[in-house]
Amino acid sequence: MKSPEKHTNSQSIFQYKLSVNQLVCITSLYFTLVFNSPFLKEVRAVVTALPEYSLGFLYSIPLLVFCLCVLLFNFLSLGGNRYLVKPVLIGILLISSLVFYSKLTFGVVFDYGMVQNSMQSHSSEATTYLNQYSVLFFLLSGVLPAILIARCDIRYLSMGRNISQSIKLSVICIVTIVLIAYLYYPNYASVGRNNKHLQKSSIPFQYLVATGKYVRDNYFSTPLEFKVLDSQPKLHIQPNEARRVVVMLVGETARADHFALNGYPKQTNPYTQGQAITSFKNVYSCGTATAVSIPCMFSALSRADYEHNRANSQQNLLDLVSLAGVDVLWVDNNGCKGVCERVPTVTIDVNSGSPLCDGDYCFDEALLAPLEHKLQNLTASSTLIVLHMMGSHGPTYYKRYPEQRRVFADDCPRSDIQNCDTAALINTYDNTIAYTDWVISKVIGELNELPLGTESAMLYVSDHGESLGENGAYLHGFPYALAPESQKHVPLLAWFTKPMKVDSKCLKQSADNTHFSHDNIFHSMLGVLQVSSSVYQASLDMFARCKKRVNTRLATVNAAG
Repeated sequence: MKSPEKHTNSQSIFQYKLSVNQLVCITSLYFTLVFNSPFLKEVRAVVTALPEYSLGFLYSIPLLVFCLCVLLFNFLSLGGNRYLVKPVLIGILLISSLVFYSKLTFGVVFDYGMVQNSMQSHSSEATTYLNQYSVLFFLLSGVLPAILIARCDIRYLSMGRNISQSIKLSVICIVTIVLIAYLYYPNYASVGRNNKHLQKSSIPFQYLVATGKYVRDNYFSTPLEFKVLDSQPKLHIQPNEARRVVVMLVGETARADHFALNGYPKQTNPYTQGQAITSFKNVYSCGTATAVSIPCMFSALSRADYEHNRANSQQNLLDLVSLAGVDVLWVDNNGCKGVCERVPTVTIDVNSGSPLCDGDYCFDEALLAPLEHKLQNLTASSTLIVLHMMGSHGPTYYKRYPEQRRVFADDCPRSDIQNCDTAALINTYDNTIAYTDWVISKVIGELNELPLGTESAMLYVSDHGESLGENGAYLHGFPYALAPESQKHVPLLAWFTKPMKVDSKCLKQSADNTHFSHDNIFHSMLGVLQVSSSVYQASLDMFARCKKRVNTRLATVNAAG
């Protein structure tokens, strides 16, 4: 009689035969207890804070998550197909590990906006999140379980029996879900209705649904016909009037409450303090991510009406003023998200060999050379130059400013910002604000060098804000309804020369006491450039009542039209 086969310990670990259902259940349990631990923690906090709650309801939630995972994995692997089950489980596991890291470390929620932002990010931006901590986290929570799945020996049955077993398991899960709904539906309905943010924390359901919607909208939807909002916008400038030059700086990730001009106790605006700048203290962004805010602020759509496909399929601010006769130039250090596609663009080359660039990013002062060149070669009566800055883009804040511009010492030169001392992290971020302030002062200096009498203006506005560890949240991109104030309250600075005839006292009063948003940018820039259009709304022009000439002229033209 043959003696039974002996297996080494390593073989027993990796070659113990599991059924497909067992593998799916073990993976689902891992997703429930590990990847969804932040979700379950949030749910527990919400439920236990209720005046009365059922323990049965509380304990049914992880069971529900487990059953939903089983159903999802069975569906995606076509009933545990032998050629699909491992690739499906490994693929979802690896992606979920990254989402789990973002949620656990930064508090990031992967909704539609975050998926859109991720899809439009370039590779150098992704590398800023690489550090020892993130790599180790990914290896332990993603790669190691994936290896175990890949190495485990599966006891495959015939296709028919595999599907039959998968259906049986799915039926058990469906019955369990129905039973949970029967017993606790009022509890789920009440908690879900009053805490809609909870559904955005479940892994992998939220990011899979959001990704599906993004793919549908961008690859399987019929492109909208391009809409001409106004075929005849008009530039109003008299032959004897001085040349008009407007520079718009689009900031990145700047918080309004970290500007000394807005009352921040640290001097983050040392370079513009004496420059007759007006700071608008109550301005709110269209989105919490660049991919939303940039197209939104340059479109005629309000935040309430904004849709990415609509904005991309109609004239934007640059299209209209260019059609009216304004000479437009976009100088890019951060990607224009489609806004600059139809106007002349200069892109800062990160591989230029300049000491201002490191091969991945360039400091924002690299924008100054193209600006200076353009200002020295003005040909049109009216010019708009847009400088899109890298600003305070995280998590590698320390790479956004050169050493000689480090205003606040004891910063934190690392990308795993959750491990920074709070004071050091804030110093690092504040250095980016101070450096932005320095760049703004240089732009104003260039405009001051233009011939006497030139009508020139500078407008700076950030695309969105940032979280710096408050309540465990970092970075940005949260769903707008759930995002903290720090991600939505943005700085807006305006500077005008005397020939622009802006009432500075009126402007300051408006800046201090009126709420504005990115909805105002489109109409305000039309007003500053003196471009009349059928889509211009004087009520949304934040400079209109303080600049009588523009207000009167454009209002008259639009009324006549």
